[in-house]
Amino acid sequence: MSSLTMSIPPGSWILVTGANGFLASHICLQFLERGFKVRGTVRVPAESLWLLEGRFKPYVDIGAIELVSALHLGADGAYDEAIKGAAAIIHTAYVTNIVPDPNDVITPTVAGIRSIMNAAIQEPSVKEVVFTSSALAASPLARGVDNGIIGRDSWNDAVLEAAWAPPPYGMSHAMANYPASKVAAEKEVWEFVKENDLHFNVNVVSPAGMTGEPLSKKHIEGQANWVVHAYRSNKAVMDSLQASFYGDVKDVALIHVAAVLDPEVKNARLQSWGHSAHWNEILSILRRLRPQKEFVDDYSDPHHLKVSVDQTESVALLKKWSDKPGKNGWAPYLEG
Repeated sequence: MSSLTMSIPPGSWILVTGANGFLASHICLQFLERGFKVRGTVRVPAESLWLLEGRFKPYVDIGAIELVSALHLGADGAYDEAIKGAAAIIHTAYVTNIVPDPNDVITPTVAGIRSIMNAAIQEPSVKEVVFTSSALAASPLARGVDNGIIGRDSWNDAVLEAAWAPPPYGMSHAMANYPASKVAAEKEVWEFVKENDLHFNVNVVSPAGMTGEPLSKKHIEGQANWVVHAYRSNKAVMDSLQASFYGDVKDVALIHVAAVLDPEVKNARLQSWGHSAHWNEILSILRRLRPQKEFVDDYSDPHHLKVSVDQTESVALLKKWSDKPGKNGWAPYLEG
């Protein structure tokens, strides 16, 4: 790994937006471990001090990590100061509120893309920009929906139409707004790339569900902590999404790191979904790990989603950039 050619040198500043998120915190840590410096944007730095403690503390002591405030995701100039001197940007921040009005979710998410891209255009130090999208931008990941093979031009346009359906806004809008915001935001990224003569490279990483080690107690209670839902027998959530794809958060973070550092990855749309899985498979692992605990019964009709995705490029990056000898793909379920 140390002999790999990098698009930017160690010691460079990496800007990570939404740095206190489950995925973003792992991205920050992996860059720090590779000798880079990290500037993380959060809404309120005082509420994310855990990013300066524990495993992050040695990097605080050498001035390699700092937190800055970015209160409003889509505000004009929201990232103008934070971006100064940064060689790379990883934009993971998104609107987390589950609310019915798409104007409160989709609109600021897309505005956030414009804000950070406009800031990057004005900052000559920027060489690489990576956006976190979602598998839901390409596929609804729904039972019975056969999307065939997901490719470069696959889009979940139906959810965008559902989110922008006329008011009154209800729960159907609320459930559609997050995936719709990912569709709209990623389309905005590629439209921006098409319309502008950029001095930096742009890549997109699209995860599905994520499992793995939380770096903060807050992440254990997160809305999308899938393993916790199974561990706590939260049938309300489990029943609504019996099958999906899951990747270990450390692997998804590594693909983001590689999308910045690998000079051969350009203009890439990296589908990084991980393993196809059903709750029964996850429950089986949990029963083995916690034999004294009682879990919900297996589902009577286990199934996998009728969708195929080419993750060749993402898996190749995992093999190339991992510091684990012999790593040949996605980590097994629930690997720490």
